[in-house]
Amino acid sequence: MQNNIKMRHFEAVIALAEEMHFGRAAERVGLSQSGLSRCIQSAEREARATLFERDRKKMELTDAGRTYVEHARVALAYGERAMKSAKASRDGADTLLQVGKSPDVDPILIEILYSIRLPLYPHLEISVHSEPSSDLAHDLLSSHLDVALITDPATNPKLTMNKLVETPLHIVLPREHPLSSRTSVKLTDLRNDRWIVFQKRLHPILYDRIMKRTHEAGFEPRRLDHILYADEAEHMLTAAPGVAFLTMANAMKLNGGRLVARPLDEETLCLDEWLAARADDSSKVVSEFVRAFVTKSKTVLQPPQMTLPIGARAALTQCARD
Repeated sequence: MQNNIKMRHFEAVIALAEEMHFGRAAERVGLSQSGLSRCIQSAEREARATLFERDRKKMELTDAGRTYVEHARVALAYGERAMKSAKASRDGADTLLQVGKSPDVDPILIEILYSIRLPLYPHLEISVHSEPSSDLAHDLLSSHLDVALITDPATNPKLTMNKLVETPLHIVLPREHPLSSRTSVKLTDLRNDRWIVFQKRLHPILYDRIMKRTHEAGFEPRRLDHILYADEAEHMLTAAPGVAFLTMANAMKLNGGRLVARPLDEETLCLDEWLAARADDSSKVVSEFVRAFVTKSKTVLQPPQMTLPIGARAALTQCARD
């Protein structure tokens, strides 16, 4: 019973820290505002610290509150993980590994992910979650995930990062486009086209690189259309002439029929892909998995992908499966 009360305190403090509004936080955790207030007071008495500074105008999380929230998230995550692991054990798995991936990671890395076998963990089960890279980093730090395949991550000293590959951006264009017969295209080849580009918030670093490289090449895009999802590019290219800048994973989904995908031959315009884990994670299975993944990726991804024609990817995919 005492543990249930503590978990309730954790949920209440986290909700209030994220909402910074008693009404919304109370609704989120299924309490009245007075009930939420009592939970917060109980948590503060138990922690012997003030978690929130509040007056009539504003509310702020204290330093003690920030520390409390960080550890509360981990505690809740471990509780959830314990239930999932118990269910996995019931179903025949001796270890459950929570793996996150960005939707934009190279498909070959997904093949490698599912091909990993750990001799010390013959009944290892992998549960995969697809999320934006910024969310993956958060879920790693809060212990919702064990490892994650992340694209262009921000530097974080709390994460251990292993760079796997640089994947070139791809250009998707109509089959009747003059450049469709080439094996790759340069940015300057596209100076007269309408550009369809992913929204900056999806890949801010890569987006800025594109615009910087364009400026260095001495021209500005004639017209920029921005998209959130890759399938929007297909509809827009069908409706009006243009070219779409997409990650390889998304470009290859559109390659075929009326559209073709070609790698963008620009050294600086690549998506960096990493395998990440928490720096303080002492789990042996995580350590073994990371080591096995990095080792196999180095074998499969040689030579570097920037030199590979698109047609060579099928052979690499088969190698990842073997």
